[in-house]
Amino acid sequence: MNNIEYDKEVRDTATNIIDEARDQLADSDYTDIEELINDYLLHETIDSHQWVIYYSYNLDVIQNSDNADYYIDNFGAESLESSLKQGGLNALHCHIAFWALYADVQEEISNQIEQQAAA
Repeated sequence: MNNIEYDKEVRDTATNIIDEARDQLADSDYTDIEELINDYLLHETIDSHQWVIYYSYNLDVIQNSDNADYYIDNFGAESLESSLKQGGLNALHCHIAFWALYADVQEEISNQIEQQAAA
């Protein structure tokens, strides 16, 4: 995977999450699309993304992400040690890739919502 593919997938994933939130909001009391996204949609989507669940993609995500340090910055060095002890190097890469992709998509969601609000 290269940076162009990664950025496209981040944009597409963010768009899909926003669309899903809008679909759910049509039949819901939610007044804030970002609240719904941050409550569970973002986490569920990233958790089931093939680039997270298949180890072969994890290093590419880490390499192409602007947020490769998100996991350690937000959860500390102990989290790295815990991941490594519990599941070895694959688990560590998986956790880092999850949070890197999570942060990248979250930023893209914010950007898209801001752009749509300004339009």
